[in-house]
Amino acid sequence: MQFFREMFGLSSKPVTPPVQPRSGPADDFARLDAHIPLKGTDDKQHAIVRREAILDRAEKIVGYEFSLLTTLPIRLQQRKGMAMRAYDATLLTRLNLHGVNALLGHRLAFLNLALESLNGGFLDAFPPLNTVLMFDLPLHDSDWESIAARLAELKSKGFSCGLRLHEARVATCPLIGSLDFIQIDVAGFDALDLRSLIRELRAKHPPGRPPVRLGARGVLSHDEFMFCRTCHFDLFQGPFVSSRESLKPAAGGVNRMAIFPILNMVRNDENFAVIAAQLKNEPTLTYKLLRYLNSPAMGLRRSIDNLTDALVLVGRETFYRWLSLLLFDFTTPGYRERALVECALARARTLELLAGKGRVPAAPDHLFLVGLFSVLDVALGVPLPELLKKTTLPEVVRDALLGVPGAYADALALVVLGDADAATQPEQMALAFKRCGFHDQEYAPVAAAALVWAHQATGDAT
Repeated sequence: MQFFREMFGLSSKPVTPPVQPRSGPADDFARLDAHIPLKGTDDKQHAIVRREAILDRAEKIVGYEFSLLTTLPIRLQQRKGMAMRAYDATLLTRLNLHGVNALLGHRLAFLNLALESLNGGFLDAFPPLNTVLMFDLPLHDSDWESIAARLAELKSKGFSCGLRLHEARVATCPLIGSLDFIQIDVAGFDALDLRSLIRELRAKHPPGRPPVRLGARGVLSHDEFMFCRTCHFDLFQGPFVSSRESLKPAAGGVNRMAIFPILNMVRNDENFAVIAAQLKNEPTLTYKLLRYLNSPAMGLRRSIDNLTDALVLVGRETFYRWLSLLLFDFTTPGYRERALVECALARARTLELLAGKGRVPAAPDHLFLVGLFSVLDVALGVPLPELLKKTTLPEVVRDALLGVPGAYADALALVVLGDADAATQPEQMALAFKRCGFHDQEYAPVAAAALVWAHQATGDAT
């Protein structure tokens, strides 16, 4: 019942508010900007934090890799040292500012940092709980003793540490036995070399220590994911998680197509008794509604077993919203379904929380539906225009989903870009913010809170 408690703000466990940012050094970024100025003021305002989901073998999202969506990394390719530390400091400051670690609960935050940032003071100011610091192996021999000592110090503070591996030679790195995580860019290996590398890495791990967790990075397709599972990877990330081709939900759960006539009845102000009679033809829907109403979260003094009374108690708007959410109910979800549900709920909640900001209309209920229905065609495997013919939606919601220009469509475009996959360009985000009339300083905390809400809404938070 956690799903429904969260949907209606009835959770017995409140969402953890973002922690206040700790003070940390900003001098690196200031020095970098003095030497390599950003291209215009808008770029400085739109350094968006990008997230990429990481799955475990049970196909559950166990964490995210965070990076910056900005033109800054392109400039940093030409410099090292101070420039790399500045980029890392900016990323950590953004994450700390919005309390991402506290908001993610039990999920892990993977941060790819430069070895040059090991001794940066901003690491000591960052909360270590569930934070995994990932470093690229240096191209040349390094002072392994000092690096190992610093990693041990960070681990003593509560951080987990790991390396990203791009080629087989890294198996000789003296740090391998002390790591918590190792990420392998699978595109750089053929099948035989990959299996051999994994055996070698596991053999190097000292007995008596918790086993190192191996992550397959850059997994492109479902077929690659299945192959990496046979190679005994523990974690998986890449475009396969959220690609539109992957988001094909399994059968099961409620009869989704039967929901549309009931949605229309609610939207058209049909009598509750008539709606209740229609619901009786859908026992799964009836069961879920009555179970929700009779849960301890509702705090009712008596049991409800009459559908008409139940609908009166819930109310028309709340019931419409609840019923819409059941379009994303899956009996046995895998990673495809989990990614789909998280995307739908995070978009819906983000738009709801953005209501009234800048040029976004002050209509949270309508915006919630825009976000939720934006992936409905994927959930049902039916083209969106065809689905919209089956249900009565507010005109502004329908227009936004069909791409009709306007404030609702602009807001939807922003949250879609906010999913921030590898194809999203900083210039696209800057234009989307301009159209909506606010900056990422207002957007980022809302998106972070919406993501946590989506976790808790699906019972995926501790």
